[in-house]
Amino acid sequence: MAPRLGKSRRFYRSGETRHPLKKPSIHCWVYNHQLYGIGDQVSFAVTAFRQHGYPVSVGRQPRRSSLNVVIEGFPTEKSRDVLLDFCRSSRKRVAVIMTEHLDFQHGQIYFHGAPLGSQNDYMHSATILKRIRHLMECLPYLRCFFVLGDLPELRNISVMLPGLDVRTIPFPALGDGPCEAVGKASDTVHDLVFTGAMTEYRTKLLALLEKEGLSVACPRQFISRNRRNAINRSGKVIVNIPQREGWQWLSLMRIAAGLQTGRATISLGTQDASRIASCCTQLDILDHDWVSRMQQCVDDWKSLYLRDLVSYSAMAQRFERERPFPHDVFEYWSITDRVCH
Repeated sequence: MAPRLGKSRRFYRSGETRHPLKKPSIHCWVYNHQLYGIGDQVSFAVTAFRQHGYPVSVGRQPRRSSLNVVIEGFPTEKSRDVLLDFCRSSRKRVAVIMTEHLDFQHGQIYFHGAPLGSQNDYMHSATILKRIRHLMECLPYLRCFFVLGDLPELRNISVMLPGLDVRTIPFPALGDGPCEAVGKASDTVHDLVFTGAMTEYRTKLLALLEKEGLSVACPRQFISRNRRNAINRSGKVIVNIPQREGWQWLSLMRIAAGLQTGRATISLGTQDASRIASCCTQLDILDHDWVSRMQQCVDDWKSLYLRDLVSYSAMAQRFERERPFPHDVFEYWSITDRVCH
């Protein structure tokens, strides 16, 4: 069983008496996305907020009585204007959870590890430019950027955007459910599962896996979290495939979602050193024996999962000791936005 992270208890002083400080409510305002596309990020944030004692709600409309948090992604002027109109009319700010790899290196903006404007078969370059421009136009109304765990890294983002606070939401504890799910082997009918947007590179590797005799469940389209979780349980191991060759990062959300459904993740062709790397298996597809090692992982899938679950619990506790939950942000924000405790 994965041990739970300790709950934080904060106080204010009244004379010689110390009283528990009632925490402000947080509202995940998800107006600018389809929920199936950001369900894992919302679940991560909501779980982390609640485990640290904050009342949390989720909805498509903002709440003036709460601190509003949105997921980055403003591809249209309308999506930008909705946020600006709310902030101007309410005289409040919002925080943005960053989900894409946006960095500032060598004097220029990088998106998904490549200079802005590079070819990207996962997201059209015009969409990328609009998202970044609209995000920049929202900056005067943002309280801070939040990062879930330690990805995306947002390298040198403070150089590009001086004065904007970037804070970390630590990994939440997973609870007891995953340990029970791993015992449900009757659902497994496939060796591997892959869910995610299809790119040329992913299609190529999936075809190679099937050619090597491994059965792969892959819906090849966006699906709901409930449907995704059911598909995860139909396989023994989840496979993480980067969007393109040379992609630097693991999918933190895919790995965490896998652990929550009782399945470990094997990542192909990544050499990530972020914290979630300790909770999965990375295979170098340039090694001659990578397919046989994949088969070994499939054969030993239950032990692999239990190992990664224990690793996640230890990693999450260690991470929060190093980067505590940002209570100070929410306390100050509740004052400036006039959200009653």
